[in-house]
Amino acid sequence: MLNVFESKTLVQPLIDRVFNEIKHYLYPSYRYLQGNCHCNAHLSSLLLKKHEIPHKKIWVFAPCRYSETSSEVFLIQDHNQIAPKGYIRWGYHVAPIIQSGNRELIFDFNFSEDAPLSLEEWLNHMNTKNYQYIIEEPENFLFYSSPGLQNPHKSLFNGSFYPIEGTCLENRWFEKGLAANETALIMHEEVIKPAIRNNAPATLINDYKYLIGSINNFECVFRDKSFNKRMTPEFQAKNHNLINYYRGVFEDTIEKWAKLIQEIV
Repeated sequence: MLNVFESKTLVQPLIDRVFNEIKHYLYPSYRYLQGNCHCNAHLSSLLLKKHEIPHKKIWVFAPCRYSETSSEVFLIQDHNQIAPKGYIRWGYHVAPIIQSGNRELIFDFNFSEDAPLSLEEWLNHMNTKNYQYIIEEPENFLFYSSPGLQNPHKSLFNGSFYPIEGTCLENRWFEKGLAANETALIMHEEVIKPAIRNNAPATLINDYKYLIGSINNFECVFRDKSFNKRMTPEFQAKNHNLINYYRGVFEDTIEKWAKLIQEIV
């Protein structure tokens, strides 16, 4: 038993009701596993707070995030089958955790849409025994990273977290994270699936997967309107109409999530 916060006797019907309510609010964002778990966790936290259910957040880090010498990540199967390499690489993951009596229950819809998970069940989904986890206050949104002492090019978790304020609040990182996930799923339905059904060239489908199935590429193009080694000016010029249209969808979806968050708080 973790004993990390004061427990509250929670009857199973209440747990089930709140679990399903959170799932309803978060759908479909949580079905895009490539990124923004911290946004899913924070929306879940706001709803738990609304129901006055004591909780915290549990963060788990892969060795690549705390070891200067390891590149090991959590390898997660992509059930949408849009990850360019067939699996998703996580450096960390987070979800809200409640304690009811002698039970720790984790609300993580990435892995279970039917019921909360035990700590052991949740950690097993990371597919490795090498990890470090920490229980943190629910108000904290994301963590700080610092360059490694031996390898300054490596970004490591430095033990500190921050809430939604300052730059994070002004730049709407919370809303944009949820909107990125939902827009990527919309593009999966409207772009990748039709291309596969219509027997589009493998090179085209591969381009779509690199654009949509990688959170770094997706946010580079749609959130930051920038370029990287894969999302080059040439790539974006070739897909200009597609990108321009779904940038509009992304902006509309940001406003949708902003309104929903305001309704909760």
